[in-house]
Amino acid sequence: MSSKCSGTAIFINPESREAWSSLLKLVTDFERFGEEVFLASESSVDTRKEVPIKIVPIKGKAPCWTIVIGGDGTLLRAIRHEEVRRSRIVTVGAGRRCYYFDITTEEIAELVKKIKTGMFIEQHLWMLKAEGDSLSEDFLNELVVAGEGIKVIELSVSIDGDEVYRLVGDGVIIATASGSTAYSLSAGGPIVDPFLSSIVITPLNSMTLYARPIVVDPFSIVEIKILRKEGRERLILDGQKEIPVPDSLFVRLNEKPLRFARLKQMRFYERVLKGGCGSNI
Repeated sequence: MSSKCSGTAIFINPESREAWSSLLKLVTDFERFGEEVFLASESSVDTRKEVPIKIVPIKGKAPCWTIVIGGDGTLLRAIRHEEVRRSRIVTVGAGRRCYYFDITTEEIAELVKKIKTGMFIEQHLWMLKAEGDSLSEDFLNELVVAGEGIKVIELSVSIDGDEVYRLVGDGVIIATASGSTAYSLSAGGPIVDPFLSSIVITPLNSMTLYARPIVVDPFSIVEIKILRKEGRERLILDGQKEIPVPDSLFVRLNEKPLRFARLKQMRFYERVLKGGCGSNI
């Protein structure tokens, strides 16, 4: 752990009662260890809410740990912040879908003690980076290039400079291995083991019959070009951020992985089938 980091940041799902009760328990435990802890205001919490913890922006901070209490949506919002991506991440499930989460709110009694005494396994998950023009954005699940509404778009997909297909359809999904079980899967993409670093390309309702999902080497560079631009094409990152599509879009492996501190073993295939939170983790 870098000597420049300090303290612990917490992101929560503000709509979850479980998340709030877990937060109060963790604050008490951190105080016992004399550890600085704060609730990130980027969690969309009401800063006027009376809680026994500081509510401050994470921007400009350098937490050693980030604890995410919620579901996958809460995690995806948290990792949009570089400060979170530089820290070790601990996940506590208290949302609707907890694919990335290893413990429940019922299992937090020893959480602080375990992370302070090194009783965890570090798991790395690789993000992908989207680049083009002035664009530089990271994503953990998927990037989607799509038209507006029900309009089809025409685009080409190239891998390391070689065009693999031209698509006419709703668009294309570029997913990470861990994100292969999200939107890509619902669009007919494959299930890829999250420990198998790779890039998954899934056409979205393509009218090009030969265009099928492709799993490529993680060190490949995928290029997407809009062939007939109408100005209404959208680029959506992890379902969280929507921006215009650059003339040429490149996707590659990010330089550094996310570091998760796992407090218990995660059973990947059970997680894919169950997909919920609570006792389903």
